[in-house]
Amino acid sequence: DAPPAQAAVARSVREHPLPAAYDDSWAALRWVLASAADGSDPWLSQYGDLSRLFLAGDSAGGNIAHNLALRAGEEGLDGGARIKGVALLDPYFQGRSPVGADATDPAYLQSAARTWSFICAGRYPINHPYADPLVLPASSWQHLGASRVLVTVSEQDRLSPWQRAYYTALRGSRWPGEAELYETPGEGHVYFLTKLGSPQALAEMAKLVAFINRD
Repeated sequence: DAPPAQAAVARSVREHPLPAAYDDSWAALRWVLASAADGSDPWLSQYGDLSRLFLAGDSAGGNIAHNLALRAGEEGLDGGARIKGVALLDPYFQGRSPVGADATDPAYLQSAARTWSFICAGRYPINHPYADPLVLPASSWQHLGASRVLVTVSEQDRLSPWQRAYYTALRGSRWPGEAELYETPGEGHVYFLTKLGSPQALAEMAKLVAFINRD
């Protein structure tokens, strides 16, 4: 049987810049836990297993899923809930210290900084941990509140160096969980949204399903 899924929709970043999206997603997670625990949502109560929660997101959603898992590890979850896994699909990570080929492309780096500044209304520099987990000390990664993490990377994605660096940093940290890296050759950022039935998208979906269904 397929596990129940709940989508979280954050407020528009134009009117509600970061950290609104993080706070909205955290509130949505808390709502799911409370609704399942008190029976106010019978569907969640009957079919949900709070000891096997999964967070997933693509692009900015992947960034949110990472930050949500970190917050869950730091603050804890109610009712004995546990995040079993986190799936980061072509996650959005950036920083001030260039990573990969774009280290020599000032125009791209300036564009990335402007985009981040818009997302957070200038509240946080691009090397803030919200955008750049690589600035976290190794000891902070241990608070990532999940047993397993899957990072997917599309070869032609300009964010791919950051995504691989995230995976490497996670593997080298004090986090005690299991990290997996899945790469798709020849495709760009979140290609699976426009190529739903392609062999590559179907293979990545199969990987995600297997990741969730593991014991």
